[in-house]
Amino acid sequence: MKILVVSNLFPPGVLGGYEILCGQVAAELAERGHDVVVATTNSSPDNRDPPPVKDVRRILRLSQDFGAPPSRNRLRDLPIAAANRKATRNLAREIRPDIAFVFSQLRLTMGAAAGLHDAGVPTLFTVNDEHLAGYVPGPFNGPRGTLRLIVDGFLFRRLWLPSIHLTHVTCISRRVRDNLARRGVPILNARIIHQGIPVDRFPQKDAPGSIHDPLRILYTGQLHPDKGVHTLVQAVGRLAADGLSVRLNVAGHGPGDYPQQLKELASSCGAMTDFMGRRPHDELPGLYRDNDIFVFPSIWEEPFGLTHLEAMASGTPVASTADGGQGEFLEHDVNALVFPKEDVAALANALARLATDAPLRLRLATTARTMVQQRFSLTRYVDDLEALLTQIAGAPE
Repeated sequence: MKILVVSNLFPPGVLGGYEILCGQVAAELAERGHDVVVATTNSSPDNRDPPPVKDVRRILRLSQDFGAPPSRNRLRDLPIAAANRKATRNLAREIRPDIAFVFSQLRLTMGAAAGLHDAGVPTLFTVNDEHLAGYVPGPFNGPRGTLRLIVDGFLFRRLWLPSIHLTHVTCISRRVRDNLARRGVPILNARIIHQGIPVDRFPQKDAPGSIHDPLRILYTGQLHPDKGVHTLVQAVGRLAADGLSVRLNVAGHGPGDYPQQLKELASSCGAMTDFMGRRPHDELPGLYRDNDIFVFPSIWEEPFGLTHLEAMASGTPVASTADGGQGEFLEHDVNALVFPKEDVAALANALARLATDAPLRLRLATTARTMVQQRFSLTRYVDDLEALLTQIAGAPE
């Protein structure tokens, strides 16, 4: 098949795991013999690494740079939506794909998807988070609501979700699907396809469940208040106060003053912490193997949990909250230890338990590695996507 992949970001220009995964999926589809063309934005001015597929067209525009806080500005977004619609429509008519695969439209507007519809290309949307709720118009209550209905429903209708057709949709978790449906996105019939990781890139450590002195605890990801890293810093400080020799390694970066707040918190509570900054993705396998416990203390409903799977594949025990999509594969005391969000005492207890119970560490690490191999490999994920893409491409519209 000729597949046109549309995404707001694409390697080497990435912010997080989902853009990396998009690159991995595109590369895997190309390796399987499909002709893959990618339409994305010019989002990697400082990164000279080659993209994972050959034909990448950086023809789209973001409505806002990802360094800016999200906002609605109809006069700003409307011409960008029109430009993205035209660019995608023209590309689709040029290359004539059998199917389009839309990975993420966050800050991309509805324009690119509308251009695919204009060109008559059957399209599969994968939904990796809840950004589509930002394209739902309304509410239209009271006199101001009537005016907004007139403005949004007529003048700016092309900016909103009803302007495209979500006929074929897959979600990465039931939590994402259900939350979006509650927020007015017509998505309840979406197929759930859990994502996967390239397991062979995360080899298991030589001694799964082994620990160092001091105990090495790892967090990797964005440094944002919603990620709850302050809970982890406080828990490590509590362990240190109780006499446990422990070191926290934080790999990531974030906007605003939250990273500096974390450093000040670590200093004040006595948590020995190495703030490593953002690390290249190819360094992560080594980080997982070099650390003893991976902690994910997020306080919001995460869409899924790729970093969990990477740590699990590496033989590193996981302690995590489970309010989001990661709760669909985390089982407390079976493949991980689960604790309530922002519960410093519960996290400290979980870490102390892992630090002192070698059979528990080995059991969690072994069970988790097996689960990832059997259920959450990149190969299985692409198998499911490829089958669905083939089905849609061959179905009458």
